[in-house]
Amino acid sequence: MAKDGDVKALRELVAREGAQTLLKREEMDVVGSSALYCAAAYGHLSVLEYLWEESGVGPQLAQMVDDYGWTPLMLAAGDGRLRVVECVLADERRCPPEMVRAVSNGRDYYPQSTALHYVAANGHEAVVRLLATRFTDAHSHGLQEGQDGGSMGT
Repeated sequence: MAKDGDVKALRELVAREGAQTLLKREEMDVVGSSALYCAAAYGHLSVLEYLWEESGVGPQLAQMVDDYGWTPLMLAAGDGRLRVVECVLADERRCPPEMVRAVSNGRDYYPQSTALHYVAANGHEAVVRLLATRFTDAHSHGLQEGQDGGSMGT
């Protein structure tokens, strides 16, 4: 449903089974990709908006990662989906600073990487500029809180 951009089907699912069904493992694909992750991956902004604003489980979905530790932001950035990345970063409820700094678990072909690593590796210049600014802001936010802010692998 989310993968296909079908907001109507998602609304019907939530009406029939409740929003919590979107958080269940069996509603995800084989690597644990949530509806939000799939919508980000395929660039379905209307599905993203529904999941964040209307489903009632947007904050929980925003914090979910797949089996590789990838976030919706990482996937959208790596695919160069500028409009999706802008949408994700538009509100800290959708992507708090710690999610900008999030690092994958290294079980894929991009070991221990952030969204900025993924997008830089794939050469999507506009998304690199956007994320570089946000990553710097998120890193500074983490330092202000006494955290290390993550590593850029340098």
